[in-house]
Amino acid sequence: MKIGPAIRTRLGKYEIPAADAYRSFFINLADCAELVASLWPAKRILEVGCGDGSFGERILDRYPDAHYVGIDVADHPGRLYRGDPARAEFHSMPSSEYLRTDPEPFDLVLVVDVVHHVPDDLREGLLRDVRALTAPGGHYAVKDWEPTRTVGHWAAYAADRFITGDRIAHIPADTLKEKVADWLGDELVVEARVPPRRNNYLLGYRR
Repeated sequence: MKIGPAIRTRLGKYEIPAADAYRSFFINLADCAELVASLWPAKRILEVGCGDGSFGERILDRYPDAHYVGIDVADHPGRLYRGDPARAEFHSMPSSEYLRTDPEPFDLVLVVDVVHHVPDDLREGLLRDVRALTAPGGHYAVKDWEPTRTVGHWAAYAADRFITGDRIAHIPADTLKEKVADWLGDELVVEARVPPRRNNYLLGYRR
């Protein structure tokens, strides 16, 4: 059961500030976008698992000359995006299907708080798609949540599990690094943490 959509439909004009307030307890999306922009230039940006488009909007604020594509398996991805519509497009499809459309490779591909929603046996395929969608010499970044024995972690787990309804499994940063090295073999060029909680880790790779 997903209680999140049922709650959101009742919020009306308050949905965006409510969503921002909820997320801010776990992650500062503006800080995450600022970190990414400080690391890599890009003209074409893809976000795999873009959700409601909130992070995409913040990314485009930091990349004023970039075009952004967001894809997500959910219906109506990008529905809370309020940026320039000429600079962004959203598609409801998995990465494997989008890859089959043969898009021009992207300078930067982002996967933000997605991996822990993906079943373990599908993670390799997802990350192979991410790499294939990244231009040679470009970068891809995975931001996810470090499981810890803290109140903050269990709050994050409960929020994801019961608001989204997904069966989630958080993956430690060191484990994900080992997996990416084994599956893809690209160089890890950045490892960082995103405020306000150190559970938020970001791994950046150069293809």
